[in-house]
Amino acid sequence: MKSLIAFLLIATICLAQENIPYKDKTLPVEKRVEDLLNRMTLDEKIDMLGGTGFATKKIDRLGIPELRMTDGPVGVRWGKSTAFPVSIASAATWDPKFAGNVGGAVGRETKGHARHVILGPCVNIARLPMGGRNFESYGEDPFLASRMAVAFIKGVQQENVAATVKHFAVNNQEYERSFTDVIVSSRALNEIYLPTFKAAVNEADVLCVMCSYNKVNLHFASENDYLLTDKLKKEWGFKNLVMSDWGAVHSSIPVAKGGLDLEMPTGAFLNKGTLQDAINNGTISLETINDKVKRILTVIFKLGLFDKPVLEENSTLINSPENRKVAYETSLASTVLLKNDQEILPLDLNKIKTIAVIGPNAANARTGGGGSALVAPIDPVSPLDGLKNKIPSNIKIKFAKGGNFGEEIQKIESKYLFTDVTQKKNGLNAEYFDNMNLSGTPKYKQIDKEINFDWGDNSPDNGIGKDKYSVRWTGYIKAPKSGNIVLSIATDDGSRIWFDDKQILEDWNHHAPVKKSVVVKMEEGKLHKIKIEYFEDGGGAAAILGWKLEDDNFLEDAVELAKKSDCVLLFVGTSSSVETEGIDRDDLVLPEGQDDLISKVAEVNKNVVVVLTTGSPVLMNNWIGKVKGVVEMWFAGSEGGNAIADILLGNYNPSGKLPITFPKKWEDCSAYPTYKKIAAREYYSDDIYVGYRHFDKYNIEPLFPFGYGLSYTTFEYSNLKVSKVEGGFEVTCEIKNTGNIKGAEAAQLYIASKGTSVDRPIKELKGFSKVTLNPGESAEVNLKLKNDDFAYFSEESNSWKVDEGNYEILIGASSRDIKLKTTVIVR
Repeated sequence: MKSLIAFLLIATICLAQENIPYKDKTLPVEKRVEDLLNRMTLDEKIDMLGGTGFATKKIDRLGIPELRMTDGPVGVRWGKSTAFPVSIASAATWDPKFAGNVGGAVGRETKGHARHVILGPCVNIARLPMGGRNFESYGEDPFLASRMAVAFIKGVQQENVAATVKHFAVNNQEYERSFTDVIVSSRALNEIYLPTFKAAVNEADVLCVMCSYNKVNLHFASENDYLLTDKLKKEWGFKNLVMSDWGAVHSSIPVAKGGLDLEMPTGAFLNKGTLQDAINNGTISLETINDKVKRILTVIFKLGLFDKPVLEENSTLINSPENRKVAYETSLASTVLLKNDQEILPLDLNKIKTIAVIGPNAANARTGGGGSALVAPIDPVSPLDGLKNKIPSNIKIKFAKGGNFGEEIQKIESKYLFTDVTQKKNGLNAEYFDNMNLSGTPKYKQIDKEINFDWGDNSPDNGIGKDKYSVRWTGYIKAPKSGNIVLSIATDDGSRIWFDDKQILEDWNHHAPVKKSVVVKMEEGKLHKIKIEYFEDGGGAAAILGWKLEDDNFLEDAVELAKKSDCVLLFVGTSSSVETEGIDRDDLVLPEGQDDLISKVAEVNKNVVVVLTTGSPVLMNNWIGKVKGVVEMWFAGSEGGNAIADILLGNYNPSGKLPITFPKKWEDCSAYPTYKKIAAREYYSDDIYVGYRHFDKYNIEPLFPFGYGLSYTTFEYSNLKVSKVEGGFEVTCEIKNTGNIKGAEAAQLYIASKGTSVDRPIKELKGFSKVTLNPGESAEVNLKLKNDDFAYFSEESNSWKVDEGNYEILIGASSRDIKLKTTVIVR
């Protein structure tokens, strides 16, 4: 009898559990969320509003699992992974299928690392050519960026992984990103800076949105009602999760009352201590808290985390042949041929016996830019390795480094550092402060034998917290040789150096790991006084003091090799320490003497091809007239070396086109008049005239225009037709491959308004299509224009408007190479 009663009790409990609505996977997500929300206590709801580093909080009582996150967007930054070509490279394909393929591969690898959310894509417009995170985004045009972002997000989420569109909004510079106030018109916001986010929400149903660090029109993005509430949630109807960037929350009550749902990495401002009383006294409504929790739960349910076992690591999904193929094919399609005088490319191996491969980026696989997007790649292929893989053994490949750019810092050993002039103790005097400005009494003092620290997310000592501290090191340094010595410091967040009582370096900014260098004159055996100061704000922490001592003849060796070779492939560019989260470049010049390297090599060899590994534009005025070929390969991911080899050798015909204007000088760019002009504030005086819109309006000739890219073959455009259809127009034209090699061409559709009531750009991209053609083959390109494509944002009515009148339809091979045009009437 007792056993029967026990059996019936267990059966009753099981039946009751089965009938719990939120556990019933046959019910709609909305009903399951509502049921679960009603079972949560207020304490549990508040707990859900703050993260645990890279996850949301679990509620064990109700079986609510965590959402595990990882950095992206060009590969999974959780252990080692495949590095994919950076986002600006995906945009350079002018074919959304490649962005979609990358998204799918990133989604698979996210699952392979047992994570649920990838923190990408980054979709901010490249307003500033030196922007530290330009490589992470899709260029300067909102239409092109939207098509790429939508494809990437769909690719990720088809793998049942949540994508996170970021950084919302107008995070277009890294300089003072944590607090700068962007003053921007509502028209520029809606026409230039918000469309990609809107497309991510309305077309791709993105599951997560991440707000930016900066202020927008006086209010931090994390508590900006116009962005998070009026636009995102009300106008666009976003139903999913809004999270902060890491450390981007600055208040409790305004944030809790606003549109942000989840504070990351922890609930420093959104917690029981800061919110309980405000909820109890009605300052914050329970309905507002419920809405935030509901959105977090919605994503958890949509990913099916209540209905399947906890995701486990699966190494077969990481760096798989399928994913390596995606990286390789995207790199091929993204490579842009910028110059090809006398058809130096593809290389004719029948006429070549010796190839000089020169440059600091030749033997290094520069897979990506720095910061949270930098992937630890598995077996990355350098350009030198790729060429060796592809070129027959009867042709000699000889390598010269040409420079020491981008190498890991060589730490200064303790035997060269002294606490005082007696030289009895090696090392430097260290003072550690529990604040970021070295104020007050040090928390503790010690002698650090070397400055060679990577604290990561940990504290340097139990008496100092994990974040918001500073250190001062003082003492003496003695070099083993006389001469000009490159002194370097690599830090995560700010540093500054004094040498012989003179300040020689100032980098007192928040940023990801960055190396800064300065040349100092030292005498062998002489003690030189040195002081280093460092602060750490949040996230990772590192400080490494180094120098360059070795004698080298890199430049001379490169020139000598160039003299003896039939042709030169010169690999130059930037690196993850130059283009990185947290800082913008100081200028657009190739760093550390690479311009000089190109010029010197070009003086002794007439057959030079320069290959650029960058994430955004560089200046070329000093050398572009001296070389025959220029190729932009971007930060090309794990397979970049194999891809660029196939491009240079003609195994693949380059078809990439620029998603960003390459200027002749920084002063020609739209951000120049305002950037860094006022502390903590950036006026977007360029308004809607960003990128090619700016160059068109002021008739400025760029070095290479938006949409530009050459091919090893030629194309002919003809037979433009425009037909009125319901809701817009259908545009067709014919493209013919008139050369001797198979190739692909991206036809670009721009519109130009004529005589409308407001100032409009000279032209605006509204469509594109890429076709692949054999020699002599033709194809019809079919493009659609919706009536909304002719709209502008009216600040007077705070809405989109279409003016009736005449509009030109322009079909081009670039924004400055219009092949066909006609006029339509919009009514």
